[in-house]
Amino acid sequence: MGSCCSSNKVVKETYDYSDGGVYSGDLNNGLPQGKGQIRWESGCFFEGLLEQGRKNGKGLFRWADGSYYDGDFTDEKFNGYGEYYWADGKVYKGNWVDGDLNGEGTLQYKDGRIYKGNFTNDKRDGQGEMTWPSGSKYIGAWKKGRQHGKGVLIDTNGKKTEGNWNKGKKQ
Repeated sequence: MGSCCSSNKVVKETYDYSDGGVYSGDLNNGLPQGKGQIRWESGCFFEGLLEQGRKNGKGLFRWADGSYYDGDFTDEKFNGYGEYYWADGKVYKGNWVDGDLNGEGTLQYKDGRIYKGNFTNDKRDGQGEMTWPSGSKYIGAWKKGRQHGKGVLIDTNGKKTEGNWNKGKKQ
């Protein structure tokens, strides 16, 4: 015969994190579970899915300066697809692995430059395309954030300069 109460019952309550965050939402076995919110006195805020007290699944994290990340979390880190909006106007939309830009993505800089392509450990790396506000464009290989390998530079008049780049410089 069943009991009237279960130790793993899901209830709406609050939970205090050691870093000062206060969670409100569902608890399971005393830990945040499911959809909920965490607020910090600093002004930071999280709303999304949690498993055993950790950010896992879809969520939105907003910093006090207005920057925010909207996307997938795995074990507290940005993982999968996500969009990061910096307070200064820079925007990244794309893949994340363990909190770093990794895989395909688009990074729009506050000065108007737009990079579309591959990233490895937060750096432009692999094949990609950078377009400057003037209309000039580089299409080709990147390594550790710089043009490196075969590529083509197209100026505002459409003139193409093909060749090899080494650490950002045409050879």
